[in-house]
Amino acid sequence: MEVYAPVERYGHSTVQVGDYLYMWGGNQPDLPEVHNNEEKKSMCSVVEVCHVPTGEWVQKPTTGDPAPLGVRGYAAAVIRNEIFFFGGYCGHKGCFHNSLYSFNVDTFNWKELSPTTSHHGPMMKSGSSMIAIKVKDEDYLAVIGGCGSSNNNPPQPGAQYSEDSNGYQRCNEIHTYRLKTDEWTSPTVTGDRPPPINYFTLTSITNTTAILFGGYFGDERWSNDAYVFEFTDTSVRCTEFPNPGGSVPWPKERSGHSSVLINCSSGPHLLVVGGFAGIRCTDDCWLLNINKMEWKELTNIPDSVTDRDSHSLSVWNETQTTHWIIEFGGERDYSSISDTRFIEISEYMYTLND
Repeated sequence: MEVYAPVERYGHSTVQVGDYLYMWGGNQPDLPEVHNNEEKKSMCSVVEVCHVPTGEWVQKPTTGDPAPLGVRGYAAAVIRNEIFFFGGYCGHKGCFHNSLYSFNVDTFNWKELSPTTSHHGPMMKSGSSMIAIKVKDEDYLAVIGGCGSSNNNPPQPGAQYSEDSNGYQRCNEIHTYRLKTDEWTSPTVTGDRPPPINYFTLTSITNTTAILFGGYFGDERWSNDAYVFEFTDTSVRCTEFPNPGGSVPWPKERSGHSSVLINCSSGPHLLVVGGFAGIRCTDDCWLLNINKMEWKELTNIPDSVTDRDSHSLSVWNETQTTHWIIEFGGERDYSSISDTRFIEISEYMYTLND
């Protein structure tokens, strides 16, 4: 019997819930570059599901509200059995979104929580990142950065906006969405706020902290700085950890990379795989000890894993010391990829507890 595999794509996300990965959207072959039509609706009304212990993929139909139109470069985060999708690029020139949807993994039902609008909320954009935070037993979503068409929403007080030579505008907006009241809010921001940026990674460390790495400033300028964010219900403090230079091991600048958090006996570590800078992929893999802010390059990871950008990365913890990293899709030499890679990361294999 032929084994099912999802079609090649990039600019998507995979989100882990229990023993399953859920993948939706991305730039796929034959995806119509239109705002909406029946073919696009059909392609966006399915979700790919991977059972991690067996590695088997299946495609399942969805119900409820129509799926989001921002099918590429959206941001995704999970709270219990619901995956949330924010923003994204529509597929035709200059069309970005700031809608927020939930997807229930038990019912496969879509629900629009906040429609795309130019009147309030974050700017319409792609390449932002979103995490789930929990403060005082209450759930929030936090959305940071991104890139869209110029002046498509009222500017957020305190945020910066930078237009590149192609007419696209990057921002360093920080918004939170309070699920209890279904409203966007602007937290008070202190510390080292990142500059306007997109296609970075934002990875949760705890219920109230996250780490940002890399990203694109526009006009052929990339970042390799790291920022840690500490959230309360009304504020966020940003702390920058720039590249110190010299002989200190540190990843090169990049965007379109993927990151996951690995919790081990020596504390949380950030795993960064691949990315793009200049004319090609970075073709590398790095591990950051977050407590020490020390990077280590993992040099024995195959090129088939590291030589890609705009791919998805998830982590499945088999035991306290053995973690499986699941990678899907992306781009290599401007061609999209369709393979699924399972990488075993062991504390003993890579001495994470050094």
